Amino acid sequence: MIRLSTFYKFLLLSLFAFLLTHTTFSQANKVNPTGGWVDSVFNSLTQDEKIAQLLMLRAYSNRDEAYVEELNTLVKDLKPGGVCFFQGGPVRQAIVTNRLQSVSRTPLFVAIDAEWGAGMRLDSIAWFPKPMTLGAIKDDSLVYRMGAEIARQLKRLGVHMNFAPVADVNNNPLNPVINARSFGENRFNVASKAEMYMKGMQDHGLIAVAKHYPGHGDTGKDSHYTLPSINKSRAELDSIELFPFRHLVSHGIKGVMVSHLMVPALDSAQNAIATLSPLMINELLRKEMGFDGMVITDGMDMKGLTDFSDPGLVEVDALKAGNDILLLPVDARKAVFNIRRAVDSGLISMDLIDQKCRRVLAWKYESGLSAYQHISIEHLTDDINSREAMLITRKANAEAITLLTDPMHTIPLMSLDTLHIASLVIGDTLVTPFQEMLSSYAPVAHFNLPKEPSWQECDSIRKLLRPYNLLIAGFVRTSDLPQKNFGINRSAASFIDSLSHEVPLILNIFTSPYAVASFQETENFAATLVCYQDNAGMQELAAQALFGAISVNGRLPVTAGAEFVGGSGLQRDDVIRLSFGMPEESQLAFNGLEAIDTIVAGGIRDGAFPGAQVLVARNGRIVYRKAFGNQTYSGQNPVKNNDLYDLASLTKILSTTLAVMKLTGDGEMNPEMKLSQYKVSWRKSNKGQLTIREIMAHQAGLQPFIPFYHALLNGNNQDSALIARHYSLSFPVRVADAMYVGQQWQEYVIDSILASPLAKKKEYKYSDLGFILLAEAITQVTNQPLSSYVKHSFYGKLGLTTMGYHPRDRFSISRIAPTENDTVFRKQPVHGDVHDPTAAMMGGVSGHAGLFSDALDVAVIMQMLLQDGRYGGEMLIDSAVVAKFTKVQFPENKNRRGLGFDKPAKPGEPGPTCDLASPLSFGHSGFTGTYAWADPATGLVYVFLSNRVCPDAGNNLITKLNIRTRIQEAMYKSIRDSNKTAGTK
Repeated sequence: MIRLSTFYKFLLLSLFAFLLTHTTFSQANKVNPTGGWVDSVFNSLTQDEKIAQLLMLRAYSNRDEAYVEELNTLVKDLKPGGVCFFQGGPVRQAIVTNRLQSVSRTPLFVAIDAEWGAGMRLDSIAWFPKPMTLGAIKDDSLVYRMGAEIARQLKRLGVHMNFAPVADVNNNPLNPVINARSFGENRFNVASKAEMYMKGMQDHGLIAVAKHYPGHGDTGKDSHYTLPSINKSRAELDSIELFPFRHLVSHGIKGVMVSHLMVPALDSAQNAIATLSPLMINELLRKEMGFDGMVITDGMDMKGLTDFSDPGLVEVDALKAGNDILLLPVDARKAVFNIRRAVDSGLISMDLIDQKCRRVLAWKYESGLSAYQHISIEHLTDDINSREAMLITRKANAEAITLLTDPMHTIPLMSLDTLHIASLVIGDTLVTPFQEMLSSYAPVAHFNLPKEPSWQECDSIRKLLRPYNLLIAGFVRTSDLPQKNFGINRSAASFIDSLSHEVPLILNIFTSPYAVASFQETENFAATLVCYQDNAGMQELAAQALFGAISVNGRLPVTAGAEFVGGSGLQRDDVIRLSFGMPEESQLAFNGLEAIDTIVAGGIRDGAFPGAQVLVARNGRIVYRKAFGNQTYSGQNPVKNNDLYDLASLTKILSTTLAVMKLTGDGEMNPEMKLSQYKVSWRKSNKGQLTIREIMAHQAGLQPFIPFYHALLNGNNQDSALIARHYSLSFPVRVADAMYVGQQWQEYVIDSILASPLAKKKEYKYSDLGFILLAEAITQVTNQPLSSYVKHSFYGKLGLTTMGYHPRDRFSISRIAPTENDTVFRKQPVHGDVHDPTAAMMGGVSGHAGLFSDALDVAVIMQMLLQDGRYGGEMLIDSAVVAKFTKVQFPENKNRRGLGFDKPAKPGEPGPTCDLASPLSFGHSGFTGTYAWADPATGLVYVFLSNRVCPDAGNNLITKLNIRTRIQEAMYKSIRDSNKTAGTK
């Protein structure tokens, strides 16, 4: 180590002297090989060490210590130019790199074959989209961003050179080795995207190496195992295969990798391999194309070279042909010996070796190796897996999805209340991310088959699918390889073809577009989507595309069968439903939203509630959706995102108010009219003279609360004459487990409200009673129960999967969060029945309480209101009505309320929101610990669901700790922080 430190001091002094007397390199490929550092290092090398600088050795970071020590010794003794890493992990690779650099007298070039990022080779790192996926997108700037981010990742790993982009034009569907590694079959598309990828890397300090010159896209053989031949004319090669390489050379590519191919039109000598051909490298690439960067061989250990060349001369021939770096020699020590022997015999000149050695050293200087620093492994994996990488991947995947057929304009799916949807995924017997996301948009029955289903399994599924009028099919666990038919079982494909004659069928394939050729009945499909890659992110985006949550813009990068030529793809621009994405896409700072985790965890720790769901959306995109804690304090049954909570007073806005809004828009109700207009029998009551507007704004003078359930008690006990343990015609109304009452109690509640006194002065006083009456009025107007009316007018049309009354009738009890242990009225823990005692007496359906839902369904309705009543391509409520109902109604009476909706308080006054919510915002809170709020000024939708009343309704810590409003404040601060960040870019 002392010797190494002394050497580096010498290097730094040499560099300082160089900077004082020389200019820096100014052009990408015109590196000055006579710089001081280059001269000093070059002059310190022996003949063998100069030769070794032209070698790049294979390296792994997933091997044992004996392997690493052997590699260490080889680097120390041989002093090669560099290493190329393959499988391993980021931290392990950094450790190995540091060890190798510490023993190498000349800093090592570190390279990697990371065509879709470091994750291609290393575990713990997410993949970027593969090139063929990128070939489907229109926005090439995304490819540049990817290149820039890959450069950042690899530099953080201590890598200087990436063997990418692949510039091969894949015009052979059966190509066994390139295929999805290519941007496609269109030379212009390949050249443009390869250029953007190259510029993204090189603009950010990483050497890009284009491959596989002179073009490996039209081969039927894999050069890893044999020697392919490209039998095309020179004109054809110039037009297709060579086109991207010329383009990249003219735009400053720093490196080119030469493949093991025979191309007779470029070199007609027998067994003329491109790697060893002076005509293809020195003459065509260097002289004709004008390339003056680094030329690197493909792996020298590939059978396409080793089986067709002289092992004693192959390295010498490669250098003479024009290569600068010999990648992965079979035996590095023997390679140095063979080259030195050739120099000594005059077969190759030492001047050529010196020239190439200087070139390599110059590129090392250009890459910063004159001042090499060890790699810090602290936070390394987290640093690499950046938010930017996730953003690029998500956006590119979304942009790539390609709609090939849609004869009846099925996409995006509309009129969800008319559809009975089934999904069938082939390739996985468990429910997939694709299917889970489908269920976020509509009720979907899921079916699965293995990759190679038997005819019995297919026949069974066929029978199960008969009740459905739409089938969404998908193929997963696929492959990129044509020799595996891209992972599509032919019998399974035929089964899908046959199903398309029985039910409208949408096909989604998560693999290469070439796989479309496996299906013979695409003209019968309701729609066909190519989704390119099989991963959770792409599956979720595909489901969103079907429902119009994201636009569809992809174009086929290759011709797929006889029907679909390259460039095919239908466009669907309209975004009609909430999508799922990242905070940064909606101008929210991720770190700001992380504060929500802390707030909710603190609430659970302090005993404010046992668990919760939190959802945040902005500008039509859900950017935060999490479940916390457990359904009870026992720690059992962790909360899931699709669990149901008792919404309590959110029922007022998500049921009753919606109904009145729709009826107002349809001209069947008018908030300015008296309540008795819609219930004639109430005219003699003082309630009949109240207007709907007064009632909905809590300005009617109604009593805040009446404990109706007292009538069912005899002292502190339940009255056994009025309450039965079992259902019967006399006791048909379920209140709780083993607790039923008669139908007359619904009338009792209404009659008691009608008979109750009004306040002498009409002023703001919150009351449930008016909304109980409104439910009755709605039933009178619509001739159906409130629960039925909102289900058919809203919940079904919106595709809501959980929202509604009577959750026990629709879901397992395990999915419903319990509420209070009621020791006064029901004498039991309330679970699956409405918590509110009045709503319970009325059979679980009322205008003030009774709804259950998960956070997602609540958010959909709030988003619909935020969009002026439009959602899913349908106008559900007139926009003018939405504007009227969400506006303050009685400001002159110091009443902040809208019609049904709560509103922010004036500055300085206590209210339901944080201080940052705009005056345009609206929403409501619920007694059980729920909250829903929307803000048109910022595009925010916020939903918080909890069961804070479990097991004790007297627990009011959620309010004392300001849990719901602190979360809301974190959202607004996240917007502010995002704006600050954007302002510094």
